[in-house]
Amino acid sequence: MPIEKEKFMKVSSNLEQEIISFLKARKGKAFTAEEIMGSTSFHLDFDLPVTSKTSTFVAANFVAVLHELVGKGQIARKVVNNRMYFIAAK
Repeated sequence: MPIEKEKFMKVSSNLEQEIISFLKARKGKAFTAEEIMGSTSFHLDFDLPVTSKTSTFVAANFVAVLHELVGKGQIARKVVNNRMYFIAAK
């Protein structure tokens, strides 16, 4: 079901703020996308095939938001031991 642009921008902005707040509150520590997602209102459900498919797309969208925040310079990204970590920008 389509939503209005204003609602889209608000939801996106709220999620970005949750991510930034989580990382700023833990300044000096870096976290994986999974760890950050677990701290937000973004939840996944892989119990059923239908919810599993949807959750796969949700997880991909969450990671895309993280990369957008990196592009905006609000958070930083680094690969350590073959795992991608994110930290609050200085």
